[in-house]
Amino acid sequence: MTDATNSQHICRQCGVICVQSGSTWVHPEPWRTLKARRICERPEPLRAATRQEIKNGAMELVRRDRWIQEEQLQPLVTAEGSPIEVAVVGCYQLHPTGHEHPRGWGYLADDGHYGFGATTTQRRFDGDGELAAEARALFWALHRLLRRYRVTVVTDYPAIAEMVDAWRRGELTAAPPGYDRSDRPSGRQAKLMYLAPRVHQYADQVSVRVVGGYEDTILGRAANELSVLGWKWSAGELSKFSARERGLSVASDALGVEPTLVPRMDGSDSPDEPRTNQSRGAGSSHVRQNGSTRMSNGSSSRSRRELLINGRRVRIADLIEAGLLTVGAELTFQQRIGEAPYQATVTQRGQLRLPDGREFPTPSRAAAESAGLVAVPGWAVWRVQPGGETLHQLRAKLLKDVADEVSADEEQPDEQAEAVRRRFTVLEEARSEADAGKPRSLTVREFIKYWGLEDRDRTASAQIDADLANHGLTTAPDFRTVSLDKTIRIILQPEGDEAGTKDGGDISDPLQSSSDEESVDVGLTLGNMLPDDMSLTWVSPTASFEEAITAMQVDDFSQIAVLANPYTLHGAVSWESIAAAKHRDANATFSEAIDRRAAARVFDYDVRLLDVLETLQKNGFIFVRDDQRKISGIVTAADVVRKYDETATPFFLIGEIDQELRQLLQNTFDEETVKQACSAAGSSFKSFDSMSIGQYQAVLDNPDCWKQLGWPLDRKTFVKRLDRLRKVRNNVMHFNPDPVRPADVGRLRNFLDLIRRYSK
Repeated sequence: MTDATNSQHICRQCGVICVQSGSTWVHPEPWRTLKARRICERPEPLRAATRQEIKNGAMELVRRDRWIQEEQLQPLVTAEGSPIEVAVVGCYQLHPTGHEHPRGWGYLADDGHYGFGATTTQRRFDGDGELAAEARALFWALHRLLRRYRVTVVTDYPAIAEMVDAWRRGELTAAPPGYDRSDRPSGRQAKLMYLAPRVHQYADQVSVRVVGGYEDTILGRAANELSVLGWKWSAGELSKFSARERGLSVASDALGVEPTLVPRMDGSDSPDEPRTNQSRGAGSSHVRQNGSTRMSNGSSSRSRRELLINGRRVRIADLIEAGLLTVGAELTFQQRIGEAPYQATVTQRGQLRLPDGREFPTPSRAAAESAGLVAVPGWAVWRVQPGGETLHQLRAKLLKDVADEVSADEEQPDEQAEAVRRRFTVLEEARSEADAGKPRSLTVREFIKYWGLEDRDRTASAQIDADLANHGLTTAPDFRTVSLDKTIRIILQPEGDEAGTKDGGDISDPLQSSSDEESVDVGLTLGNMLPDDMSLTWVSPTASFEEAITAMQVDDFSQIAVLANPYTLHGAVSWESIAAAKHRDANATFSEAIDRRAAARVFDYDVRLLDVLETLQKNGFIFVRDDQRKISGIVTAADVVRKYDETATPFFLIGEIDQELRQLLQNTFDEETVKQACSAAGSSFKSFDSMSIGQYQAVLDNPDCWKQLGWPLDRKTFVKRLDRLRKVRNNVMHFNPDPVRPADVGRLRNFLDLIRRYSK
């Protein structure tokens, strides 16, 4: 490899170093070997490589939109060419602890399209940072919508309207003051310079409506909330999963529809970003931020990495994009030896088409419908012909490839990359152990630590469930349906006849549907109600009164189970049934005191508590059966009261803190002061009655407001504790199955006392 700097160039196609060899350009060694997964076959020079790029063998890393989420709500899908409105809002504020200051952006269209995200700058923006953020929202909104619809942009910045109108007239260099119009170091065009000619090209399809403020329209208010989500996500205050969940809630609530998303296919969740005019040739590959080539069908490394980093389930479309599966491939599934196999074909949309023409988005649903079964582990049973590999084997190859990709990405945060590698290794080892018939056993608490968690919420459980499914695993019992200190086993998803029967017989994982692509929202189950430090106390049907009474008195029970063996319940004996039997006949036998109706009140461990409340209210207690079909515990009405007390106590404390803070702000500040403080923090303000804890934080974290409050306390420490309590509040309000820790309940009480003490 030559050392002459000016002879080494960055390849336009893949970003790896290339040199001229005769009349052609080639990728030289050692980069051809070291970066074999990245390089293209026909390199073309883009520009001379810098010294650092020559040293690294590829283009310099370029900071792009690492935080971006775009979706569309299914109920509002509109025909192409229809007129739509889209509100764009930007959010800019300095991060109190970071050297990078995010610019959040958000947009919401009345056809259900919405997006949010952020970019960062290591300096104070030279000009109006909020305007720059709103211009970024404009870019992503028009980039997504422009050619498909007649778009009216709603903004509260006249400068945005003036810029768009200038583009429509052909003034293609119009941009906000301080905006850098030059190409970026990677060779890509600046975003607005990329967008301008396209707006000019479709000038008759674009218009702008200026409003007095984003709060003047429903779309604007929701777009503002989305922009704040983008800021918080980039600032590390929200995970991607949490941001996505909240974004879906904001958009669906604003538009008044069910929160159902249009399925994303062919990488449609990540639109191409602008490139130089030279590199925008038809059929050319796209360079992603680590210099490797993007899939030609438009999928991004970001969406691939979600498979591991954020727990997204692998789809058929992912295998197609990765080149592991081809459109038109024939799949077979043989239920029993000697029977004709079922067949399916892979479609362009990433679905499986059966011979009768029906198409299904998941392998499990396609297999279940083919065989007429309740549930089938489709990834394990469908095989690709003629090679015979299962879809799960292809999925495992993809996961391994993505794990290697994350490990090699220098821009990926070290702690996140390490967590991904560790989790992937653990699940691969668990798969091997389960294959060998020696499944790994551990408590739920130990299990969720692989994901860095201390308790379970809806988002975390969905991620864990997806990661397990991607490796063809599940837990027994289901980790979501039992308490944190319950021991579970990591096992293979059931196969063959065990996966389901025509009459809906026993299924090892009761919560697993015929579509193993969908997570089930579990809620509070009977398994979560059972204590871990107590085994079921029971007596046999041939026991004596003395034996049953002693067992009840020793543990202060009101009733006790009567079992022939751990699997067969005869009924229950209680103080009431004993008294009734003796009242009828002073010489009654123990058998006559058994309440045999209780044998009908046995429920599986994964049954939701809400589904049995009526039975509990009527009878006072029920029995619970575990994943091995053993009678494992009793749940009483008193247990329900205790469980709801665990939730109610922090719930009421949070309510009182909320009331105290609202009263404090209302008595100390006028509405204009609060509105300005919220606006400075990227949050909207409607009234004191509608304020959230996040808005309380915004006001109390404002130095001028804190000074006006006059409390002799440290502002940062106070706001930091308030932020921690906000997270506790979110867990309580989402009714997580795991109780609020006693330490957090104590912090709630102390914080409430503190507010009351200084508010006097």
